[in-house]
Amino acid sequence: MIALLAPLILKAASQTALQPATSALPEDVRAFIVRRNECDHYRGEDSPDPGRRAEIDAQLTRLCTGSDRQLAGLKHKHARSPAVLRALDVYEPRIE
Repeated sequence: MIALLAPLILKAASQTALQPATSALPEDVRAFIVRRNECDHYRGEDSPDPGRRAEIDAQLTRLCTGSDRQLAGLKHKHARSPAVLRALDVYEPRIE
C-alpha cells in the first residue's frame, strides 16, 4: 500500500517545496493552489473499478475544469508580483 502511495506523496512534497509560504499570497492565488493541487492529485489517480473511476472523473471535472484559464488569468492579474508568479509557475499551463 505504501508503495502505491509513494509517487503521490513525492509529487505533493515536491510541489510544496517549490512554493513559497502560501499564507503570504493573495487569497485568489491560495484558493487556486488548493484547487489545482487537488486536481493534480486526481489527475495522477487511476482505477480499474468502474465506481472509483466514475468518482475520479467527477472530481477531475469539478476541480480541473477551467483551471487553465484561471491560471493564465492569475498570472496576468499578478504579473508584477514575483512571489505569485513563482508560486504559479510550478503548474502546467495546459491540462484540459
